Amino acid sequence: MAYWVVPPEWTGETVFILGGGPSLARENLRQLVGSRVIAINNAYEIFPQADVLYFADNKWWYHHAKQIQETFEGRCIVTIADVNGPVRRLRHLGQIGFSTDPGALYDGANSTYQALQIAYHFGVKRIVLIGVDMKVINGHTHWHGGHKYTKQTQLGYENVFQHTMLPLFKYAVEPLKQAGVEVIITSRESALTLWPYKSLVSVVQDMKREEF
Repeated sequence: MAYWVVPPEWTGETVFILGGGPSLARENLRQLVGSRVIAINNAYEIFPQADVLYFADNKWWYHHAKQIQETFEGRCIVTIADVNGPVRRLRHLGQIGFSTDPGALYDGANSTYQALQIAYHFGVKRIVLIGVDMKVINGHTHWHGGHKYTKQTQLGYENVFQHTMLPLFKYAVEPLKQAGVEVIITSRESALTLWPYKSLVSVVQDMKREEF
């Protein structure tokens, strides 16, 4: 099987990573048009202009492959899932760790963690996490209606967030810091507190000031 290597095409740029949390639906994503964007799973539906669609689940791909191939023009990248189609596949190194190899990822038990490494491989200087809540908010697990192929309950999601996903983000902190990559979280409610909060409006305004 041929594996892809992420090229350093976005050196020094800012990338926005769109997660699946409820807060994503409250953001004005029109501000991101023209920016670098990685959409995770269903986020390609809410922002089809994304440069990259990242997923890591076979069942998810089979539910969305037809629509993606008809409507999405960016790159589709996958690591764990074994799927057919127009996808670029990276090597899977395991669960715990942070890959500096542009052809491989550690999974960190969640797609946002994997997308952090993809952004790092692209050479960005700033990563902005949008819709990365890592918790159930007002009874909602996602900004959309949830993944129809899973029977995961709200309690099940909370347990996975707290005990499986969140503890592994710590392995990304030092590598990103050493590389000089700034990470910002735009969800004030996010359970992920390893990086600072800043509103999306403020982030976009700061980027515009940098251009002058």
